[in-house]
Amino acid sequence: MTKADFAARAAAVQAPAPHAVPGHAPRVAPVKMTVELEPAAYQFVKAFPDAMGVPQAVGKVRVPTVEVFRALLEELEASAELRTAVAARIRSNLA
Repeated sequence: MTKADFAARAAAVQAPAPHAVPGHAPRVAPVKMTVELEPAAYQFVKAFPDAMGVPQAVGKVRVPTVEVFRALLEELEASAELRTAVAARIRSNLA
């Protein structure tokens, strides 16, 4: 490794996490979150994996609902276009 490689690695390690709170240790354990949904939204989320054939594709009898939310968060983090659309929807819903 070159000196520049070491410097880049050191800078990456020293850089604060994007969601870090100054003066607080980052969480390492999962955080439980409760979400209140309208009945129709709840039914949609519960039915989504089966409707998309996910259990069969992964060889499971069922897919936990939390996997839908985890996948949505991963997609939200990965897609600037999706983040923009979600932000617009939130603004519209709260207006």
